[in-house]
Amino acid sequence: MTRHLILGQTNLFTERLLAAIIDYSIVLGLSLFPQIGWLFGLIYFLFKDSLGFLKGQSFGRRLFKIRVISRDDGSDLSNKPDKALIRQIVLLVPVLNLIEFYFFLFKDERLGAKWTATTVVKA
Repeated sequence: MTRHLILGQTNLFTERLLAAIIDYSIVLGLSLFPQIGWLFGLIYFLFKDSLGFLKGQSFGRRLFKIRVISRDDGSDLSNKPDKALIRQIVLLVPVLNLIEFYFFLFKDERLGAKWTATTVVKA
């Protein structure tokens, strides 16, 4: 995790929450396009942290200058779409999304982050 500063708990929560609101707004906006919009919204939702043209950041995370990195080597997820997918797919499974919400509010890391050995840092 060289060149990255892990955010404090309070700051981390606020910035991640605001970034998520922006990203979910984008998903909703894409989903409003007739017939195939839902597909583009789903693709953005699942792979938003591995978008190469945004250097491994979603639009919301880029705006708040935070990113998801791998704890193994400190690299972003732009070349690791599998990790981005696992981080997000947890939110689509009905029981797991409730557990994930609990972890986000009351624990230091999300369940998806724990499974993929990733963390959120200041870019």
